Amino acid sequence: MSDDILRQEIDGIEYFTIASTGESGMSQRGLSRLCGMQLRAIQNILENLTKNTAPQWLQKLVGSDLYLTKKTAVRGGKTTPIKANVCWGILRYYERKGKTEAAIALDAIGAIGINSFIQAQTGWLPDQYQSSRKQRQELSRILETPQPWTRMFESEFEENLERITKLHKRHIRNGQVYWEFVYNWMTPEEKAKLDIVNPVLTNGRRKHKIHRMLSDQTKQRLTPHVTSILILMKSANSVAELRRLVQRQYGVDQPNLFDGWSIE
Repeated sequence: MSDDILRQEIDGIEYFTIASTGESGMSQRGLSRLCGMQLRAIQNILENLTKNTAPQWLQKLVGSDLYLTKKTAVRGGKTTPIKANVCWGILRYYERKGKTEAAIALDAIGAIGINSFIQAQTGWLPDQYQSSRKQRQELSRILETPQPWTRMFESEFEENLERITKLHKRHIRNGQVYWEFVYNWMTPEEKAKLDIVNPVLTNGRRKHKIHRMLSDQTKQRLTPHVTSILILMKSANSVAELRRLVQRQYGVDQPNLFDGWSIE
């Protein structure tokens, strides 16, 4: 193992950090244990990511560099450590698939991450120990305070949404449809910030509509996507059919409607 790579094994899970840059990751076998899955399942996902055949929840990782280093010597052989952001995405995938082990791991990681985020915002955490500049810039897409309400989804969008879901637009589950087909671009950092500035209330809803917390540039970027989804929605008679149309249009699989979290 290179002198520049720090390695630690805890509870059978191997963690790696490049000493000179701070970039981190973990072994494929370690990630499989955190996810509660067999090693082969993780290897299949990594293979699918290189072929652009990964599930919709993992499409953000397609085309990205998946590995922290080349093969690294470890106890019992060699491994190719997976980058931390890729580990996060795969853990979230299995959490949404209902794996308790992945949910427990993400709870622990999220608690550490939100502390680091707040420490960076207050200046307590030195710049060299903060998350990447790209991740911090992404957070600026989520506003600290809501903008005045303006219509983002035209009545035609809402009418078609009611038609295919067979639900009134005030029903909480409509929020899940918006999350699935419109807001699924959010990064873990953006979701963490959203939970700070616009948390879920005791009634399961949020005080402000999500689009009131988006920057103007982000809204502009979303507008063509919303229009595209509306066109597909007009041709669908159910959410399942809409998912199939989206899959054909974008070449990705949509998650289940009631997976995920409330965005109302």
